[in-house]
Amino acid sequence: MVMMNQSQRFSAWVCLMVAVCGWALAPIFIRQLSTVYDPHTQNLLRYASAALPLLLISVIWFREDLAAAFRGYKGMLGIAALNVVQQHVWTLGCAGSTATTAQLVTKLSIVFIILFSFFLFHEERSVIKSRIYQFGTLLSFAGAAAVISDNPASIVPNLDFPTLMLLATAILWAVYTVWAKHLVMNVHPVPMFTVLSVYTTIGFAVLSPATGDISRLVTAGWQSAVIGIVSGLIPIAWAHPSFHYAQKHLGSALCSSVALFNPLVTYAVAMWIFPDEHLVLTQWLGAALLLLGTFLVLSTAKSSTASQRVLEAARP
Repeated sequence: MVMMNQSQRFSAWVCLMVAVCGWALAPIFIRQLSTVYDPHTQNLLRYASAALPLLLISVIWFREDLAAAFRGYKGMLGIAALNVVQQHVWTLGCAGSTATTAQLVTKLSIVFIILFSFFLFHEERSVIKSRIYQFGTLLSFAGAAAVISDNPASIVPNLDFPTLMLLATAILWAVYTVWAKHLVMNVHPVPMFTVLSVYTTIGFAVLSPATGDISRLVTAGWQSAVIGIVSGLIPIAWAHPSFHYAQKHLGSALCSSVALFNPLVTYAVAMWIFPDEHLVLTQWLGAALLLLGTFLVLSTAKSSTASQRVLEAARP
């Protein structure tokens, strides 16, 4: 987190709200588009709609960082390949589930982010050892089990194919987040995500003709195309760089804590669109446990980061 004035703080909070609301709409858009497009074609449309305006912005305002991001093609190609897989399973999970359930289940990624930071980069040692982190993790998984059980008489999880895809998304998103965190240390987040979007678009442009029905981009009609374009502009092109900016100025723990509330935004919007968008009592209780657990995990990570900064400042 960097020192900032009141104007920057206000801008950071606005960007954070944009990111939270934008990501809240993502599973709603995906459910709508899944009735029209296959997953690869849908993601081709969404990521192309995000990559083009981001590329224009980066060429105008971030030309040097854009060139640097393209030069670091090995890391960018790797994370783009991961993103292609992640977006594919996320689309399959959203298409077969309610938007709110999809949003809640993928909050488990916060727990996995700490784990992967520890195993991949040897970070977060003190967090892993914390009893609060361990208790929060148990609460998160118990809550997730209740969320994916739609039987009010039982909390036995229903591990159908869409649910497994959502759980896979939580794991892949965690790897993606940790990887992106280290890539963005050397380049501005906007051109970094621009290059990621360009490579991801190319990936889906290869997959869609091979395994999907790319002709649907033309035959599905202009209304579906507009929804696809908007879903690329808001949850992808707008939300991702906004979150990176907010995270830079407000800190990752605070931003992730605020983002815990976007399932409520998802539910508030989705209930007006989809007739099956509802949760039974046990799912609501599970949602409360899941969000409480992830909040405890985040609070432990924040405390650990603060302690580490004090130690570093005290070193001669």
